[in-house]
Amino acid sequence: MTDSQRNPETPLRLLVVSYHFPPAETVGARRPAALAALALRQGWDVRVLTAVGADQGGEPTPVPEERVIRVAPSPKLPRLNRPAAPGAAGGPARSSPGLARVRGGMRRLVVKAGMELLLPDPQLNWIRPAVRGFRHTAGDWRPDVILVSGPPFSGFAVAASLARRLRVPWVGDYRDLWSVGNEYWVRSAPRLAVDRRLERRVLRSVAACVTVSEPLAETLRRAFGVDTHVIMNGIDRRPVPAPAGPADPGPVGHDLPATTLTLAHTGYVYPGRRDAGPLLDAIALLGPDAARVHVIFAGEDNGIVRAAVERAGVADSVTLLGQVSPEKSWRIQADADALVLLMWNDPRDVGTMTGKIFDYLYAHRPILLLGYESGVAAKLLRDRGAGVTRNDPHAIAAQLREWLAVKERTGRLPAVPPNALEGLFREDQLGRYLEILREVAGRWAAAGR
Repeated sequence: MTDSQRNPETPLRLLVVSYHFPPAETVGARRPAALAALALRQGWDVRVLTAVGADQGGEPTPVPEERVIRVAPSPKLPRLNRPAAPGAAGGPARSSPGLARVRGGMRRLVVKAGMELLLPDPQLNWIRPAVRGFRHTAGDWRPDVILVSGPPFSGFAVAASLARRLRVPWVGDYRDLWSVGNEYWVRSAPRLAVDRRLERRVLRSVAACVTVSEPLAETLRRAFGVDTHVIMNGIDRRPVPAPAGPADPGPVGHDLPATTLTLAHTGYVYPGRRDAGPLLDAIALLGPDAARVHVIFAGEDNGIVRAAVERAGVADSVTLLGQVSPEKSWRIQADADALVLLMWNDPRDVGTMTGKIFDYLYAHRPILLLGYESGVAAKLLRDRGAGVTRNDPHAIAAQLREWLAVKERTGRLPAVPPNALEGLFREDQLGRYLEILREVAGRWAAAGR
């Protein structure tokens, strides 16, 4: 029986290809994991092809392990951006050794070299093993549609190869862009030109693409002429810890007065693109009031924030925790008065909708965004009443003074109301995603391919 003759009640078969997948705790694993789990709950026959081993993290796997094909990259390459060990960079900024800056600079040079030389990315050593591993493991099982999520975009090559061999359609999910409209990757103009040719070649066979915002979707349509849909990321439901009690020292200990305004940033800081400098300069502008503001940075210590702290001369107002566990990151967000979201203040960042914004929203703390005021992230915060966008140090200092007054008067900044999150949960977004995949599979079957 051909696909066009199959029983319409037979479950559609979906193969999700994602280099990142639970138990990995990376942000890149969340979207494909949530989609696979939703498809399974709605009766789809789901398989997952990933590079992550069953013991490589602490996140629960959202689908039964027998449905996951785990294929390790080969040959093994060194990780180009290995994070610092937890606690290695903890403590006040003024007391951390300058060696971290040197290590951070060396690491960035290695990353830059890797991004220039490895096509399409440092995960290229997964392409052939993934294709072979699926063919040897899947047996007679054949998908009706393949969904691949990137970056890394080596997975797109895996999906395109499997789709060609199995004669099925594939859909490319862009959590971020590859060769066009993406200014975060460290690549030269010649390398970007090579990437663009490679991306165009891979996308010749794609049935449809999906990305996280309309500006990014329009970029893909213009550059490659591909049918592109928009499905935002969303809030992942998980327990939010209760605020710390009097007996809990919190991330910076007991030494902060109750009236101190605490801000927190969790995650990676991109050099030259997501800059904490204006915030730190704003704290310096507060004069004596700078002692009443404290910012916690939790994430890989690549030396960028440390250098900015030293330039601004505000070491007493900053704590650098280095890499922390996901649980501690959530606790830091829940305990802070406000959360700092660092993005790029440039029109080229208009379509970036970082997944971190949804984590922050779920913590119900007001957000201070440093980024492009006309971008989709800033618009979301304005429309939802969940935060403000400030970029000039004087404007940031004025906002901090306003929050200091509220903190002194009430003891805590007002929480973001629950109704600000309506429609932004992951399940609110992904229902439409399954419709897109069903439509793609249906068109392919109707064409008798």
